[in-house]
Amino acid sequence: KDFRFDILSLSKKNVLRGLHFQTNYPQAKLITVTNGKVFDVAVDLRKNSKTFGKYVSIILSEKDDFSLFIPENFAHGFLCMSKSCTIHYKLSNYRKPKFEKTLKWNDPNININWPTNNPILSQKDKTNSITFEGFNS
Repeated sequence: KDFRFDILSLSKKNVLRGLHFQTNYPQAKLITVTNGKVFDVAVDLRKNSKTFGKYVSIILSEKDDFSLFIPENFAHGFLCMSKSCTIHYKLSNYRKPKFEKTLKWNDPNININWPTNNPILSQKDKTNSITFEGFNS
């Protein structure tokens, strides 16, 4: 994959970021946790896929000797489970704020089994998130 853009994301315990995706300019992501431990989630948004609307989750930490690849057209999010977390993203497309979307973290249609019921969310993730039903229409 041709990765064009890198981001470092810093979070503290119980911060949940996502579930982010980008329309029109979808991004494949290579996720590496360089500090701490996260509960990482990817939701399949490919409408013709057998796993459309399904999610996968994994716990990643600085102790792992691998990175997680997430293809284009997946929403991605994570919950910081340690005192602090640093995540290195490699992205296949540049950020296009006009096309950035957030899928609601606790959408009952996806029913992600997060290890918390009361995460810390950014204002953007609180106010700009859409439901899976809204995405699917």
